[in-house]
Amino acid sequence: MEYEFTFVVDGATVDDDSAASRLESELDAMLARAGGQNLLSVSYGGDNAVEAAMTVAHAVRDAVPGLRLLRLDRDLVGVQEIAERTERSRQNVHQWTLGARLADKGPFPQPEGTVGRGKAWLWTEVNAWLVQHSLDDGINYPTRREMTDIDFFLANSLSFSFQSTSARGFDKARQAVTGMLMENIVSFSQFALNLPLVKNGADQHVLLIAGPKESAHSVMRFIADAQRDLILVTAQEDEIVGVHFSVDAKGPQEIVQVGQEHTVWSWMDLVREKPTATFVAECALPQEAMRIRQRHTLFTSAA
Repeated sequence: MEYEFTFVVDGATVDDDSAASRLESELDAMLARAGGQNLLSVSYGGDNAVEAAMTVAHAVRDAVPGLRLLRLDRDLVGVQEIAERTERSRQNVHQWTLGARLADKGPFPQPEGTVGRGKAWLWTEVNAWLVQHSLDDGINYPTRREMTDIDFFLANSLSFSFQSTSARGFDKARQAVTGMLMENIVSFSQFALNLPLVKNGADQHVLLIAGPKESAHSVMRFIADAQRDLILVTAQEDEIVGVHFSVDAKGPQEIVQVGQEHTVWSWMDLVREKPTATFVAECALPQEAMRIRQRHTLFTSAA
């Protein structure tokens, strides 16, 4: 799904021809200035708005390294702006806000506050209400909660790279894991912020998304081949789990064997039982065994 974002930015303005040209050519993004703020408008696709925003934030930094995304613009609208965007009269819009018209499918959103003497609403909430009446602008925007999560990422300079093994047949399970992760993204991010993770070359935390029934050995091989810190994220029913793994040669002496029959989820049971262990995949040849060290406590949360 494609989402429309407007970020409040610093480090480049609409008068910066080089930055504006690069953003337009590489991301079809537009710099502007309104209300005394520098803004960047861009559309980007993703499974949800938070993932799309994280991805586009990284792409923007790549395109113009000096550009900083500070937060999302809230796009507040009053009766006049709503009337203009829907091509309806101010009177019609006023009646919507009072519940005098089009109230059969739910009340008009609560105002965000007041500007001068007039009420102001979040356009994303107004537009979502208008969808029920086929009066929306046809564009997907982040919800209020998603805006809060995105601002959290931007404030903490968080960026995630979502990866998975090449094993087939687990796409739906991985999508479900990603969905549950997004529902817990703020608490998960706080967990990630406290980890001494070595980021990848793009200054991102690497997340390995795995379905609970995937082969533990396949996932262990991915971790070993990655040769870097990463967080394995999986989920089952109403529980999501994240574990920081590395291939650090040092560490505890306790070795736990992970058999061929183990799934990712049953491996996580071993991790719970032995939170300081080094995990070794059982193989026919000892030299082929993958040694994976868990470095930090699990993140667990009920969705």
